[in-house]
Amino acid sequence: MIKIRGAKYVVYGVSDLAKTRGFMADFGLVPVDWPGRAAYFRGALSSPYLYVAEQAAEPALKAIGLEVGSVEDLTHAMRFEGASRIRELDRPGGGLCVDVELPGGVRLELVHGIEDVAELPVHPPCVLNEGIRKARFNVPQRPRGGPCQVLRLGHIALAVPDPVAARDWAVRNLGMIVSDSMLQSGSTDEYLGFFMRCDQGATPTDHHTLLIAKAEATNVHHVSFEVQDFDAVHMGHEWLKAKGYKAHWGVGRHVLGSQVFDYWWDPDGFRVEHYADGDLYDNTVPAMTVEGTDDQLWIWGPEVPLAFFQQTREA
Repeated sequence: MIKIRGAKYVVYGVSDLAKTRGFMADFGLVPVDWPGRAAYFRGALSSPYLYVAEQAAEPALKAIGLEVGSVEDLTHAMRFEGASRIRELDRPGGGLCVDVELPGGVRLELVHGIEDVAELPVHPPCVLNEGIRKARFNVPQRPRGGPCQVLRLGHIALAVPDPVAARDWAVRNLGMIVSDSMLQSGSTDEYLGFFMRCDQGATPTDHHTLLIAKAEATNVHHVSFEVQDFDAVHMGHEWLKAKGYKAHWGVGRHVLGSQVFDYWWDPDGFRVEHYADGDLYDNTVPAMTVEGTDDQLWIWGPEVPLAFFQQTREA
């Protein structure tokens, strides 16, 4: 068994690279100069890219990049059923990759050795004067306008016909931990999905790197990018709204994972999310089981749109 360290990037086939470039810039990603026909976008932190866009006749999620800790992990991964041999990546930062498949047909690229790049100047968080703790004196609060600065890729939400099989595979082969299990309302054994995190031992990590939910056909529900803070989420919302993009759901706060969230539709009708203030767990926190009801979706914010439960992309 290997233990993945986190989500590294996603690869999408898109219908119009120019539209995707424009949207991603307004969403807060930064284009990367790299030869070839694909477009690469990074965040402000050290990963050389977070999002890869490739021209495609049929838009779709093509792959998820998950980072492992060593070449030995890649050698072990080659033993997984259907796995590829180790190959070199012809992308920014180089690196090595083994292709595997999550039950349900989602392609995973297990990667190691992608070289970091220098971080971009990171916009500092707003300093809050809380009710009983004051930290800002003689300085007004002025959150910056413009695109919301994306820091990194946080998680990917998937849907597959058999989430239990996908969960078991991720636990057995990727060393993942279940943070929360969602049951069909009134059931004790019919699962709707699982929030799954990486096992980094005593080091806290994101509440979930993968959300694996149940659907008739395999698809991607959303990909989510972390931003600096609550104000960054709101300012990003205002910027995208002013640019005329199509909002989906937000701003609000989730229950499972606790993130302050904001969802938008990209030019091909796929959901992308800004989030801040998510939960971090080490490997001592036990899994929680809840009924997968609307009450588990959000604590505050606008009513959840019916389209949020549709697993296919927006037309």
